[in-house]
Amino acid sequence: MRLRNTSAPNLPVATKNYEQQYIDQLNNVLRLYFNQLDNFTSAVANVGGGSNLQFPNGAWYDTTTQTRTAINTAQAITFNSNTLQNQITKNTVDTSKIYVDVAGYYNFQFSAQISKASGGAAYIWIWPRVDGVDVPSSASKVAVQGTTAESVPAWNFVLPMQAGSYFQLMWATDDAITLLAEAATAFAPSIPSVILTATFVSALYT
Repeated sequence: MRLRNTSAPNLPVATKNYEQQYIDQLNNVLRLYFNQLDNFTSAVANVGGGSNLQFPNGAWYDTTTQTRTAINTAQAITFNSNTLQNQITKNTVDTSKIYVDVAGYYNFQFSAQISKASGGAAYIWIWPRVDGVDVPSSASKVAVQGTTAESVPAWNFVLPMQAGSYFQLMWATDDAITLLAEAATAFAPSIPSVILTATFVSALYT
């Protein structure tokens, strides 16, 4: 069911003296308007009413293996594909930037397939940026040890975003860790190197 905005009706101009026809016309206009309000509120307040609402959301992934440019150097994770975008869009030039059209709190969730081919221990750091600024106290560090070692770190960030702001997922490593993409097999679909989703949580607090 699609929700429709209601608009206040134009009420008929009152007559100087009482006229039943005027009262009947006025009551009919108000009845139609109140019916609109009842339909709107029942569509939202009843069980399952949330299914009639649309919120900003998006999902992106990358089908390429991403490698570090240099050790211990921050770089942005990029995305070359999307499955949906509703008021949250990936920049077509800098594909690391995810822009929101509506101000609010957003839940950004990701998973990354990290791989290390050589022996010994290595570390990868992952954290968010908003409008080019690192979010304070947001980084996590994951250890990868051994030859052909792999891991899938995954967590989320709930962040305040202004309309027109952009989100980036950053990473750095102290060794030859890659974000690994793999082709489909006979029994499983392909594996993106990174998957990112974003959902609107609520309006900004005042």
